[in-house]
Amino acid sequence: MMFLIDSLISTLKKSVTFKGRATKSEFWIFILFWFVVNVVLVGLTLLTAGSIAGRILGVVTLLVNLALLVPYISVSVRRLHDLNLSGFWLWYLNPVGLPVIFMVYLLDLDKASNLVIDKIQKIGSVWLGWILTWLFWPIGAGFTLFLLFLYDGKKADNDFGPNPYAKE
Repeated sequence: MMFLIDSLISTLKKSVTFKGRATKSEFWIFILFWFVVNVVLVGLTLLTAGSIAGRILGVVTLLVNLALLVPYISVSVRRLHDLNLSGFWLWYLNPVGLPVIFMVYLLDLDKASNLVIDKIQKIGSVWLGWILTWLFWPIGAGFTLFLLFLYDGKKADNDFGPNPYAKE
């Protein structure tokens, strides 16, 4: 139990740190914490629905989720770093990530966007590639991100920092 609490406190202390790496357990403990907090708050909100307490709990739920958004982004970027992937992949692999890819491609900020654009244009026709991509991106991107977070991190130093598994 102390491992869970220590890991969660460590993650929250690094909530604005986008450099370095986050282990798989560090990431999933934070996600479990966020899930449990949401289940409790939404459950209480539903139990008190229609009353002033229900409205207050609804606002509290919204504020808690907004407060945990930055730590989520931070631990997600560091988790991708553990897989030796750029943090830009978090923006690519979300349901609305396609415009982000296009802007990153236009500004030439990350080489991964060039690969994605090339794949889209090789589908057949450029228009067909973009249409299919817009239709299936929301489902495929989120699922791909979920699968990436299930992978074990690199057990050696990588481009984003030293091996965090050496301590475990």
